[in-house]
Amino acid sequence: EIWNPNTNVSEDCLYINIWAPAKARRHGRGTNGAEVGHLKTKQADTDHLIHNGNPQNTTNGLPVLIWVYGGGFMTGSATLEIYNADIMAPVGNVIVASFQYRVGAFG
Repeated sequence: EIWNPNTNVSEDCLYINIWAPAKARRHGRGTNGAEVGHLKTKQADTDHLIHNGNPQNTTNGLPVLIWVYGGGFMTGSATLEIYNADIMAPVGNVIVASFQYRVGAFG
């Protein structure tokens, strides 16, 4: 059941999922006390990312984990429940990003 696609095949399939802890802690202080129930989850409405240079202050930022699902360009989806980072982001005190990409001619 967890490996069955939970979305329809569509040409509109290029998007990014981002999970971040609602109350970010300074990195390196440990992961005790994470609030799993208060997450902010967003889905982008564009099919590309824009990089606008290096951040001015990099000493207080959270680490970013970028997840790319496998499948050999034949099968898979970033929307499977097993790839949901609702718990990983706050407990690990990290920002998690995963993105959907085409695995065939029609997504």
